[in-house]
Amino acid sequence: APTWADRMTALRHFQKWELLRIAACDSFGLMDFKVTTLQLSLLADSIVQLALRFAAEDLKCDPSSFCVLAMGKLGGEELNYSSDIDLVFVCEQDAGSFATMAQRMVRGLSDMTITGFLYRVDMRLRPWGKAGALVTTRNAYLEYMRREGRLWEKQALLKARPIAGNLEVGQAVLM
Repeated sequence: APTWADRMTALRHFQKWELLRIAACDSFGLMDFKVTTLQLSLLADSIVQLALRFAAEDLKCDPSSFCVLAMGKLGGEELNYSSDIDLVFVCEQDAGSFATMAQRMVRGLSDMTITGFLYRVDMRLRPWGKAGALVTTRNAYLEYMRREGRLWEKQALLKARPIAGNLEVGQAVLM
């Protein structure tokens, strides 16, 4: 697909076919609950990875020091058919340089189009919630958790895992 819009439309078509495959296997008893939620989570992982790649290519942005962390049900690989996806964006440095790419990615995943939407994206688990920056550096995230992080925010990290971008950046946050 040559354009951002074409790529996102193709991604939505791919997702619909995969959801149909998973639902059929689930309906016919070919997969148990744990396998079904894992398959749904792996599908979301791949969609987020491609949305990041497409956004980076479209904006000519290098995401080599940027990572997407999955939180909540996606982080725990427990996604169901109607789950939203909780994401946190971290980078090594210069968080502002990734803001446009991150916004493009979130819009690509969540905007309603004639072919539907991919996922409802919840970004409220980032430092300072909706009031916080969309992308934060690894050091700023760790400092926030140390000084300001509430118990429930720290507990949310128990299910967190890096799913897209530079996974080593995400692992450094979670260690």
